[in-house]
Formats: sequence, structure tokens, C-alpha cells
Amino acid sequence: MKSEITTPADVRAALKDGIAQLRGAQVPSHTLAAELLLMHALGRDRAWIYAHPDDAIPDEAAQNYSALIARRAAGEPTQHLTGKQEFWGLEFEVTPDVLIPRPETEHLIEVALDRLGLREVRQGRSQETPGDGLLIADVGTGSGCIVVALAKELPGARFFATRTSLPPPWRSLAAMPLAIPSPTVSISSNRICWKNSPA
Repeated sequence: MKSEITTPADVRAALKDGIAQLRGAQVPSHTLAAELLLMHALGRDRAWIYAHPDDAIPDEAAQNYSALIARRAAGEPTQHLTGKQEFWGLEFEVTPDVLIPRPETEHLIEVALDRLGLREVRQGRSQETPGDGLLIADVGTGSGCIVVALAKELPGARFFATRTSLPPPWRSLAAMPLAIPSPTVSISSNRICWKNSPA
């Protein structure tokens, strides 16, 4: 599918065209997808895009945005196009080889933290817990975003993340595709043990 975005364009026109094309292709959350793809193509954040609607888009960025819109309209996930996905306030790097962290999975983090809080209250301690002494297992870890998010929230806990199998060509732990936290996320690597169990 070829994108209909013309060059040169200003920010407002490009965003409007991108939204219209994705809406026409029945892409869910078409406005958000168009915004994220424009932000990615320009290397700018959302605030800049809305503060500079009349700025011209350089030809190369316009062509890149047009190609991204066409690929998204054809069904390629936005996260694979940008290489990023936000989960639990953390930005993860993703590739087509990684399971995309889903927003509804954040509920699992909320439940785990709530349950830990209730346990603390029942034992007469403050509801806030750093997780001291806890060993938490993430069985079937997938992208790894759950264990990383819990490690962020529970700095005193240790974690064990495992999978039962890896699709080819990732037959070794070193090659296991994970959603990698961006460099701004600081989690000590000795707190999480990654393990690939035989199927």
C-alpha cells in the first residue's frame, strides 16, 4: 500500500493525512499511531509536534513518515516500526522478534503490588514494601517486561524469569529476544536471573 502523504508538507498537514489514511485502513487507535510515527520520523516529541504545526517537514522525514504510514496501514505494528513500546512508565526497545508488551498486562503488575501491600498490612508493617527478601518467579516470561517492571517497583527483591522454549533461531539464552529497557531505566542485572528451560 502506498501512502498518499505529499512532500513537502507541514507538521499539521502530514499528521492530518496520516490519521486519515490509518482511519481509512481501519487501524485501531489511528490518531495515536499517526502521532507516534510522525514523532519517530521527525525525532521529536508530542509537545513539539503540537507546538510547531506550521513547520515544514524535511523531504527525507516526510518520505520516511509516508513509508511508515503505508506499512502501518498494511498491518505492521506501530511498535515494530518505531522500535519502542511504553510499559509501566518504562520505555522498552522492541523488534519484530519480541512479544510486544501489552497495556492490559500492566494490570498484573498492579495486582501483584496490591497483594504484596495487603500482606504487609496484615503483618503490621507499612504498606510500602521494597520487596526485601522476596524471590519472585516470572514463568513464561515472554518479552521480560513484567519482571523488569516489578524489579523497578521492588528494589529489594530478586527475580527469576524463565521460558520453556524459544522459537528458532534463538536456541541459546544469549540470543533470547527480550524487550530491552531503554538506557534511562536502571535495574541491577544481578537481581534478575534469566533462564531458558528445555521444552
